Amino acid sequence: MSPLTSSFLNTLPPEFINRIVHIHGEAGKIWLDKLPDLRASLFQRWSLKVGSPIPQLSYNYLETVRDTEGNDLVLKIGLPDPEIRTEINALRAYKGKNAVQLFDADAGLGALLLKRVFPGDNLLSIRDDQKATQIAGLLMGSLWIEPPEENIFPTMDRWCRGFARYRTRYPGTRGPLPADQVKRAERITAELLQSKEDAYLLHGDLHHMNILLAEGGKWTCIDPKGVIGEACFEVGPLLSNPLPGLLQQPDLEALLSRRLNILAETLTLESARMAAWSYVRSVLSAIWSVEDGEESWSYWITLAEYLGRQLP
Repeated sequence: MSPLTSSFLNTLPPEFINRIVHIHGEAGKIWLDKLPDLRASLFQRWSLKVGSPIPQLSYNYLETVRDTEGNDLVLKIGLPDPEIRTEINALRAYKGKNAVQLFDADAGLGALLLKRVFPGDNLLSIRDDQKATQIAGLLMGSLWIEPPEENIFPTMDRWCRGFARYRTRYPGTRGPLPADQVKRAERITAELLQSKEDAYLLHGDLHHMNILLAEGGKWTCIDPKGVIGEACFEVGPLLSNPLPGLLQQPDLEALLSRRLNILAETLTLESARMAAWSYVRSVLSAIWSVEDGEESWSYWITLAEYLGRQLP
């Protein structure tokens, strides 16, 4: 590791570095080692001026920058993988309509250049949960567009293959997750997939932290996953957030019911079907946490128990 690399890594939050290495192993270490040079090459390629690294990093490196024309932008760099590619494709499909504008991107390098959203407050700034849910519902519905003909996005069916992977890894009742929860989610998933409704291009991860206030009081989304599925498949992340404080709500069951009712009215969707897909997605999130070696699966299983009470 060069002195420059070491100096740059020292400016990054230790938890970010640990997370990258924990999830990606040796590939994560190599990516971190190359990140300073990659960042420098992107600055030169896109004629960027030095900005300010965003301190709250999760799975990608983010830095506010400015180009030679004075545009305020965000440079986002992640490990090149299918999710980076589908995020780029989703933002291109949205064309800046109710979504952050994509200035440029290089999927092979895992790099995106995005318009900076001002003032940028996320939906958690709205203390009234009913109002926040309605805002999210209206934005959610505005994002759904016809799926492109090209096979460039995963489908909700593919995401649901997580159950099969879990069964392969943990046959029978083995595994860390409650067997009854996994079995129930598998049964509900099969029923929902057999009665699939019209498919759209969905954001895939639309929750409070991915909804930002833009100029003129307009709410806009960031960080789309990009997945093809029915509308009811979309609402799970919104019901599941904010993490981890949601489980500390005094009457979580009533809150989830109220959110479902608001979304049902705002989006003209069936509350029970939204609850069913949200239950499935919560158990899937637990499976993905297990696959990533994270302990957060317990959060998702607890939430699934509450969501399960919303089902008929």
